[in-house]
Amino acid sequence: MSVEASDRSRTDGKGRTRWELNERIGDRLSRLADYLVIGGYEESHATVYKRLSYTVSRWPESLERLRHEGRLKELPSVGPTIQALLTELVDTGTCAKWEDWKRRVPESVLELRDIPGLGAKMARTFFLELGIDGLETLERRLEAGGLDGVKGLGGKRLTSIRRHLEARRRGEAQGVQGA
Repeated sequence: MSVEASDRSRTDGKGRTRWELNERIGDRLSRLADYLVIGGYEESHATVYKRLSYTVSRWPESLERLRHEGRLKELPSVGPTIQALLTELVDTGTCAKWEDWKRRVPESVLELRDIPGLGAKMARTFFLELGIDGLETLERRLEAGGLDGVKGLGGKRLTSIRRHLEARRRGEAQGVQGA
């Protein structure tokens, strides 16, 4: 199968070429960064994946083509380690870093980042300090008053959490997918 046949492109509103695979891998890299932060990984190290996510999702050539032509290292800041990670993502859709991390941290923690106004840092607090590993645990804690007095969790954020959980019960909130 040729690269063009297996990785489709589109033109965005500004006339730029966007590749579906690049966007999927960019999303996975962003999720990997959040997953690592939530699980306790040093945030300054995880930002590498956020920056790479942005670069990859907007790169004008298909990552699949770059991979098969041995040109992944042409991306900015890509050394041997990141090149290997990108190769894994192109070839399999996942990577060893993700697989290793999920042995330590449940993937359900990523559900927390989908709540409007609740980022990776607050999700990390929920997971590491409060033992909340997903939406079900969060809902039980909320109902039991277990979030009262948590630093950085005021009325607006609690309202946002309640609304998200209610929308989820009605089937209106999007779930999270693994990488």
